[in-house]
Amino acid sequence: MIWAVKDEVTEADTYPYKIIDYPGGLYAVAVSVDGDSESHDRVMKKIEQWLENTNFTIDSGRAFMGNMIYVDDEIKEGLGYHQMNLYTPIKLKK
Repeated sequence: MIWAVKDEVTEADTYPYKIIDYPGGLYAVAVSVDGDSESHDRVMKKIEQWLENTNFTIDSGRAFMGNMIYVDDEIKEGLGYHQMNLYTPIKLKK
């Protein structure tokens, strides 16, 4: 699990988690239902289909990420589920 932290945060603040520098770059981002593997798989398939029609490809040298922007229950109350943003690392095709 990766969390973004401010520069002044130390490993004492994040213990038992370590602070790492995460490589930046381009990502294709889409939303799925958190905790629902079928939703996740459908969304990932759509990202792959989208990539087929672009000049981008998956950048296998970087990690995929997931992020829940809203961790309170307001989204779940309104939609009936939590949302998960899926970040697929991409790069230009060569």
